[in-house]
Amino acid sequence: MIFKNIDSDDILISPFEVNKTFTVTNNDSGSGVYSIPITKGTDSNLYSWNTTSDSKTIFTASFYEIPSYYMINTMYYRDVNQMLASKDYIHGTPINTDGFVEYTKTSHLYDTNADTSKMVLRRPKSRQLHNSANVISIPQELFGETVGKQSIRLVDNDSSPQVILQDDGYGNLYDVAFSSSYASRQPNSNNSGSVVGNIFYDDGLMVITDTGSYSAIGAGNFTVTFDSTQTIYEREYICKLEEDDFLHTTNRSLKVGMSGSVGFHGTNYNQNTNLVGTYRDSTPYEMIGFATNSFQDSQYEIGTELIGEATHSDFATYVTTIGLYNDNNELMAIGKTAKPIKNDKEMSLSFVVRFDTN
Repeated sequence: MIFKNIDSDDILISPFEVNKTFTVTNNDSGSGVYSIPITKGTDSNLYSWNTTSDSKTIFTASFYEIPSYYMINTMYYRDVNQMLASKDYIHGTPINTDGFVEYTKTSHLYDTNADTSKMVLRRPKSRQLHNSANVISIPQELFGETVGKQSIRLVDNDSSPQVILQDDGYGNLYDVAFSSSYASRQPNSNNSGSVVGNIFYDDGLMVITDTGSYSAIGAGNFTVTFDSTQTIYEREYICKLEEDDFLHTTNRSLKVGMSGSVGFHGTNYNQNTNLVGTYRDSTPYEMIGFATNSFQDSQYEIGTELIGEATHSDFATYVTTIGLYNDNNELMAIGKTAKPIKNDKEMSLSFVVRFDTN
């Protein structure tokens, strides 16, 4: 085997993002799609909490409402990097005031009150978790690295008229029937057109936080459509053959008597058995070929003499396969040419091996 190093300048790795659309329903719990209610506990049931008193939803595992509530609340709604952990209000986008980050509470996501103690909330950093909510999970084996932004479409199949929720790309869920008022940040008299829940793209979790007319969404029959995201790496290796490179063949049919097929036996071979095929094996296989079953115990002969056709001045090898190896000479990838390429000893050749990995 003959190896040649590839210069770092001849290696190009380019990442690019790919997406695939999935559609799941509330019946796909076997795939990891779970719909569970969560409930805020009281002091009495918090400090005396046990598995028998708390309501739970059972799939392959049990999801208890009270612990699940505090897990969701701690992870996503009381993040001190985005809001004050000591308050349970909706908080707006932080404002830098003389180098300090200031948070101001408001009564509603789209509050336009001129009161200086309040501020108009701006997406995407507006979240509010009430005393109860519905959580819908999407398994990572489906969404990959993250759920695609502006790809969520949650259809509630139990409501009439049918309710459809979509995400705005910033982690908020809204009713598409009121998309115009949502986009203009001006809800109607019933507060429709505001945020009814949140989507946490990196974790595949949807939380329906509205406690009014949308509170039943996610608790019954639903269909969710979303895009998965995966980063693919296109790897490109330029393998260069200079003049007089790789002109020797290891094809045993070109050896006189086909004696280039070689095996080893005897004391020296037995002592080095553990080295065979490793990077410490110094046997010149590129000259003699390699096999372990082509010899007899009574005789052994290494043949290096080529047949007449292979000694002609116009004889050349052909490239059909290129192998890429790591530093330990372990084969990592194989590239095949569409047809044999003549390796002329007076020409330089370059082969581009390109493949994708994730």
